[in-house]
Amino acid sequence: MKQRLNALLSSLARRIPLRLYPYLLRRPRVDFFYHAVADEPMPHVRWLYPVVPVEAFEAALRYLREHFTPVSYAALHAHYVEGAPLPPKAVHLSFDDGFRQNYEVVRPLLLAYEIPCTFFVVSGWVDNRAMFYRNKVSLCIERLCAEPQAVEALGDLLPGERTVEAAIAWLKALRLPDEPVIHQVCERLGVDWEAFLRAYRPYLTSEQIGEMRAEGFTIGAHSLTHRKLRGLPPEEIEREIAASCRAVGEISGQEIVPFSFPHSAFGLDRAHLAAVRARHPFIGLLFDTRGLRRDVDFLLNRVWAERPLTGEGGPHPLPEVLQQAYAEAWVEELLAFGRRIRRGQGIRSGGRAS
Repeated sequence: MKQRLNALLSSLARRIPLRLYPYLLRRPRVDFFYHAVADEPMPHVRWLYPVVPVEAFEAALRYLREHFTPVSYAALHAHYVEGAPLPPKAVHLSFDDGFRQNYEVVRPLLLAYEIPCTFFVVSGWVDNRAMFYRNKVSLCIERLCAEPQAVEALGDLLPGERTVEAAIAWLKALRLPDEPVIHQVCERLGVDWEAFLRAYRPYLTSEQIGEMRAEGFTIGAHSLTHRKLRGLPPEEIEREIAASCRAVGEISGQEIVPFSFPHSAFGLDRAHLAAVRARHPFIGLLFDTRGLRRDVDFLLNRVWAERPLTGEGGPHPLPEVLQQAYAEAWVEELLAFGRRIRRGQGIRSGGRAS
């Protein structure tokens, strides 16, 4: 019954025109976030999420300009911390992970269209001091797709059948604690990730970050290591947040540094997050990845702009992505409202029975 209701509501939600959703779901602002925009190949990214072509990103910027009022992080901070009003149809744009294309490709376009942006960087990767384990995985998948016979070199590392498809699925499931295994895969496939890091320099440098800050962009923190924080001890969660914000503040010169969660803030204790912010006043607002869903007042959800909506892998035009985000949030709020009604009826009937 629950699945049928969910399917029915989801089908209905997809038929609601985008122009009506702001009246059905009142939100003071919409946040979009990206990772990578480039026309050049990005082999360390392409197997993780879509790389948005420059033309598609420019179309998105024109859409934001025509249908929204772009606002800076400073405006969001003033609204949620100090109570200052936001303009109608406020929209905030951000980028996660801190790839160098943010400086070389994205930054000039944002300046041309006069759109503010917050760039969240993993402090441990700044100046290309280290490489994200998933970027290494993407390089391995790139090699397997270019040379399918290389799957035989993985041998006993593969837990199942020795096919490229099975190897890719296994590689994508590996996490940070599996990095020694990832390094073995790199060695067997002949992927020299250290040489790639030195030559390609995939991440932003301190100098680039300083220049972006001087041009008016906000620099945020995206943790020390890009670990999934859920399941870590509370003190380690605090360190990933506070130490990365402190490091970014030292690089950028900002007194307040916002933070975006790697992967998601799902399952994290909001009271603990509030306490972390209270102990470290330089930590600004927190940002998550759950579309238009509501959360505590210091945690703002964002719509993943590159999100594939079909099996074709995306990216899709921004209005389609926004429509899907509204539909999901609308269905979730309707179901939550129904649960509250049922609980209320249960309480009232229980009261009468007593």
